[in-house]
Amino acid sequence: MKWLCACATLGLICAVFASGGTQAAAKAASAASMYQAASMYQAASIAQAASMYQVEQVTGTLLSAQRMYDTGESAWYSAQLRIDQGTPALKVGSTHPVRFLIPNTTLPEKVPGSGDRISAKLWQEPGSTQGWTASEPPSLLGRGELIRPGDGAVADMGSPKAKILVKMLAPLVTDCHQKTAQLLRALAAREPDRVRVQLFDMRTVAGRQEMRKERLNCATVLVNNRFEFTLDGPNGKRQVAFHHHPNDPKSSYNSEDVISVVEQEIKRLYPQ
Repeated sequence: MKWLCACATLGLICAVFASGGTQAAAKAASAASMYQAASMYQAASIAQAASMYQVEQVTGTLLSAQRMYDTGESAWYSAQLRIDQGTPALKVGSTHPVRFLIPNTTLPEKVPGSGDRISAKLWQEPGSTQGWTASEPPSLLGRGELIRPGDGAVADMGSPKAKILVKMLAPLVTDCHQKTAQLLRALAAREPDRVRVQLFDMRTVAGRQEMRKERLNCATVLVNNRFEFTLDGPNGKRQVAFHHHPNDPKSSYNSEDVISVVEQEIKRLYPQ
């Protein structure tokens, strides 16, 4: 797909996204203009955009992402992006409104959503206060580091101000998951100020709702929104993934690995 960053279309695009979709009448009135703008936006190349505006290559985590408008072949998304690796114009740790266009042929699991880490090329019309636009679809890098407490946990332990949030979403009655839950309860009791633990039972309505919100389809333990880690050990580094069931020769982790990763994160986020 080719892209255009034309000044004439930016006003139309920004007007739709800046409104936040709060007025149904305004949405309907701007639909034709939005479709025209989006069609023009797809018409030219990234090289043309780069010649008109400074394109900033960044990596960041989506704090929110919402599908806003369908053009037929593609859909516009409005998001809040926290910059993890930035530029002088987009500093690390800052948060900015962004918008991007995703082809409707993209597989659902490849569409960036809230909590995902992305790489993007962003541009902004000089002097604009309407946010940044991706000059091509962002690259999905996986889940980003994010503290996002859930609702309806069967157990919620530790301080809301802790820098580490562990969310376990699993059928808590099974033996393999019970062991992980017991170890996490003990860890929360030892580290109440630095670690918060939330346990969600997939058998409950609240647990299933949290699974959908996190876009998960199997039992998972999230440590600050992530489940894939590199774990340091006496035999070197190894990869662990806290999904499906633990404590089996074919499993991607065991219960003790979860505690080891959290302790590793404590050292990183609470340096002495």
